[in-house]
Amino acid sequence: MNFATKAILYFLVFLWVVFSIVYIVNDVWSEYKNVEMTRAYEQGKEQGRAETITSLLREAEKCEPVPIFIGEKETQLIKIGCPGVSFGQ
Repeated sequence: MNFATKAILYFLVFLWVVFSIVYIVNDVWSEYKNVEMTRAYEQGKEQGRAETITSLLREAEKCEPVPIFIGEKETQLIKIGCPGVSFGQ
């Protein structure tokens, strides 16, 4: 093998190593960003759930019907312990 052939071979191996490292770093970075986005989504979902339940409980303490909407469906909730509310009749 002459010098030019060795130089080309070494250069190609060098490029392969560099591109492999770039690919691996990009893959690890993408996975990290995906985990961070999922974590932020889960935290937002949990915060929304907690705020909704807190709001419902606060409204129920007024002993008035609390309207609940899900799309076209609607219902009203009322706290059982309120005066004038009987359960099971």
